[in-house]
Amino acid sequence: MKFFAYAPKDNGNYVLSANTQAGSPTISVTIPGNVDEQKDLLVAKTDELDGNINTAVPLTFSHALTAIRFVCGDDMQGGTVKSVSLKNVYSKGTYNMETESWSSVNTPATFSQTLNKSTAGTANDPLVTENQTFMMVPQTLPDGAQLEVVFTDNANTDHTLSADIRGQAWPIGKTVTYKISNSSINWNYNFSLGGEDANVDYTGGRKQLTVVSNRTDGKGTSQPVPWSIQYSTDNGNSWSVIAPEWVVASPESGTEQSKLLITYLPQEGTDTSDHTAMLKNSSPKGSDAVPYNLSNPQGLTEVINTANCYVVGAPGVYSLPLIYGNAIAAGVSNPSAYTSKAVGTNILSTFVNHRGAEISAPEIYNNTDCHPSQCGIVWQDAYGLVSDVRLSEDYHSLIFKVDKRTIRQGNAVLAVYDASHNIMWSWHIWVTDTDMSRTVSVTNYQNEKSDFMPVNLGACDENVITYNERRCKVKLISAYGQVLIKELIQSAARFEYGGKTGTFYQWGRKDPIPPGTGKGNVFRTVYNADGTVMFDPTKAYPTEEFPSDKQNIAVSIQKPEKRMSNKYRGCTYTNLWNADESVLDVLQTNVNLVKTVYDPCPVGFCVPGSRAFTGFTTNGRSQKTMAGINADGGFDQGFSFYTGANKTGSTFFFPASGYSSRNSSGQLRDVSDLGHYWTSVRRNPDGTEKEKNEAWGLGFYVTPSLYLNPIGSIPMINGCSIRGVKQVRAVLP
Repeated sequence: MKFFAYAPKDNGNYVLSANTQAGSPTISVTIPGNVDEQKDLLVAKTDELDGNINTAVPLTFSHALTAIRFVCGDDMQGGTVKSVSLKNVYSKGTYNMETESWSSVNTPATFSQTLNKSTAGTANDPLVTENQTFMMVPQTLPDGAQLEVVFTDNANTDHTLSADIRGQAWPIGKTVTYKISNSSINWNYNFSLGGEDANVDYTGGRKQLTVVSNRTDGKGTSQPVPWSIQYSTDNGNSWSVIAPEWVVASPESGTEQSKLLITYLPQEGTDTSDHTAMLKNSSPKGSDAVPYNLSNPQGLTEVINTANCYVVGAPGVYSLPLIYGNAIAAGVSNPSAYTSKAVGTNILSTFVNHRGAEISAPEIYNNTDCHPSQCGIVWQDAYGLVSDVRLSEDYHSLIFKVDKRTIRQGNAVLAVYDASHNIMWSWHIWVTDTDMSRTVSVTNYQNEKSDFMPVNLGACDENVITYNERRCKVKLISAYGQVLIKELIQSAARFEYGGKTGTFYQWGRKDPIPPGTGKGNVFRTVYNADGTVMFDPTKAYPTEEFPSDKQNIAVSIQKPEKRMSNKYRGCTYTNLWNADESVLDVLQTNVNLVKTVYDPCPVGFCVPGSRAFTGFTTNGRSQKTMAGINADGGFDQGFSFYTGANKTGSTFFFPASGYSSRNSSGQLRDVSDLGHYWTSVRRNPDGTEKEKNEAWGLGFYVTPSLYLNPIGSIPMINGCSIRGVKQVRAVLP
């Protein structure tokens, strides 16, 4: 048998196990918060004894707790120690009287006491009396454990002196003495967060914050203090080291003074459009291993017909060949798309590439010094519309993904780059559920038929997109337990989009300017390659002054994201959208259109000839009254034109899309009041200054008064709409 003993007896903080407990007795210990109530726990046990012994048994008591005391260090300055605290240390545990060990040590707590102890700073001068000694559960101190001393020096300056004591051991039965000194824990801690307001809108963005984390002692020594980040999306109820998917913080830890960059990813938005539902529910096409080839009607690997615009109507993985515009038709090379049979000083005999060099082969990579190296997104007007853009292993195709999760009607421009990151060529990806085979046959004033696309090039239907508010709290934690919290807010938004407006084009260029919302003079929000907003949609589209002559064309290829701000000085070519165009009489061109490598229309369509719109008035010329306009009803943010003469046939709608103005800002103007639609015919590069810089097109407006001209002159640097027509000339060379 054995004897066990402990003291003090009948103390509610030291509870002996019941006599029914199997095995050796244990003591459950809870350290009281008041130091005056913290009593030393003494324990004793005997060796194994015979059961018939009848003599006195000696008991040797030992300390089961750890005593914590404080003294002055070697270089402590004089003053008053107001208080001492042990923070976030374990307060409970169970002592086994047989094994003389502790288990179930838990429950962090803070223990403080007021001292108001004056000291001259003499080394080893006690700062606590015997009765002020902390009696604590033996333990290895947990994360967050700290020692804090509140001290007022002789100059009456207050200091809060803190030390990180995590990981230290408080051994059983021992006294741990902490020395308070200027060179050890006598630190002033500086932990702050400053910088920009951390709120952004639905488009995302970046915010630069500044974290200062250091400590200084009485001698002026400064040391960096590490810090780390945690995140909460439930208003601080729980925290994680993993950020929500829409927040990127860099870096997520640091020391001293650090720049903390918070990146907010744009909202994807939700909508209830039937068109979005139709796109999402369409059977996916292609795969990572075998992408769907957009130049082939069945998506097979053989290249059949190429274009500068490809229509996508379902989720999937797609590819397009690195081939100039319309340079392959019906499966064979189509040199008529980049060479002209016309003659004259204003004819571009052989079309040029991004280098300003003449195109010698349909394939980009088969032209001199044209070596594809990389590819990417130039812009897209729906966030996440296109992703995972890459080149094929042979560098002959561009591959991209349209994700079912983010698909909706929209537009994107993708580009292939050389090793110097110059754009060599770019393509317009038009995501829509519109059936392009449902063309509209229209008879013009000259009794000629044209089969029009059912909607404007790049058009998107009416839609309402909602962006919900997102919130995240960020908690910065210093290595010494100090905490800073900042809330990140991405505000909610709701947008209504009008229908059918489409992308805009400067005359002769192949690349689109983003469409408007159809609700005022506002562009759709456009995102660049890294998912950030490219420009303020309420203001201007990025513009730049281009050089003259062929270099004007070369630069326009290299910079599809830029709108040319200057007139077409020195670039007098008349055949950029109709290879054999040489006749400038506006009434002589409507058939035998030769689609070029600069034509922006999808496969099977081209920019219309100059007589395409003459059936929209009763005389084929301008009109100022509804009686002379071949449309159903009046003007309603556009016209519903009849397909036959004298208000016969069905109707189809031309919206008043406005235009991207010719001023230096390229702002959107006159949406819902005006419509400008290009033809492939330039006005007169040898005429007056005004005529040199104009091309023919359909124009109408209602402010200040009604006017419609099916063959009006329009400044070529304006960004105008295009309603393509079905090619009527054989595509074979």
